[in-house]
Amino acid sequence: MAPKVIVPMDFGRDLLKSPTHNNLKLNTNEGGEVLASSVILSFNSPVIDHVTTTLHITSVDLLEFGEAGVQLFVDCAYSVTAEGITAGLFRDVNKIANVLEVAWLIGECSKYFNGVADSMKSANYSELLFLFEEAAFVFENLKKREFLEVAMKQIEKFSWKQQFIDNYLNNADRLSTKKLDLVIELAGQEVEFVVQKLTQQLSDLVLERGLPNYCRYLLDNSDLSLCKESDDVLFNSLFSVLDTLPDNEMRWTYSLIRKWTKKAKEPALNIATEIENPKSKYSTSNTFKISFAAPSVCEIIEAGITFH
Repeated sequence: MAPKVIVPMDFGRDLLKSPTHNNLKLNTNEGGEVLASSVILSFNSPVIDHVTTTLHITSVDLLEFGEAGVQLFVDCAYSVTAEGITAGLFRDVNKIANVLEVAWLIGECSKYFNGVADSMKSANYSELLFLFEEAAFVFENLKKREFLEVAMKQIEKFSWKQQFIDNYLNNADRLSTKKLDLVIELAGQEVEFVVQKLTQQLSDLVLERGLPNYCRYLLDNSDLSLCKESDDVLFNSLFSVLDTLPDNEMRWTYSLIRKWTKKAKEPALNIATEIENPKSKYSTSNTFKISFAAPSVCEIIEAGITFH
């Protein structure tokens, strides 16, 4: 075990180029390699201390990270300062610090992140995007919500929730479900911000090909009853668009209505019963398919039909 040394400590950047001291090889992505002193890194990281002192390992794979990020991490460990952190290298340095349990550097990364937030004087999508993306990455990979709370508060501080969601969902097809969950969380009670964007996007698509996965996920997991309460016109507009989906998608559409439409006192039609009956006038076979005589989604909404 490494002797007790209070870190951060300035060991001197001059040692970075010493072939004698730098006996530990850190392998990065794309075949990169950074050399460092196992002793100095052990003072900073209990993880490095264990793998070098106890396991006698002399080469550590950090293949998830770029050479520049690993080099900056080593520089921080040697020089007692994190002043070299930039927006482009923040993610790598912050994750390395967390993975290797470098407590003081984790704190410095937190200061950097909060500093970016505090320096904002007005709404700026690129800066808000940086905060949100980095916060989402930390939450998804490190299970920490601290940055996420900061990012969302900044967006709300500038009353920019709708604008941010509108811009962010421009690339919704590339977002993971975890990021889509964060969009839903950001919207909160104002689900109409998500619905409005989706309605616009769906109106521009050829829905005969089916519904994009991200749209289905957002609609399945958003509380659409909040949208109906706040903007009934928008709610109906959404289902007008969904009414153009192919027949094999209508089961899902009706399920969505059943989930979010308020129950009527006297139901005019029980679609669930009709679906189960293969001889129903609304079904042409055992395979669920709405015939041309079936009521549209919007007609069902307007009639206040109950689903069981």
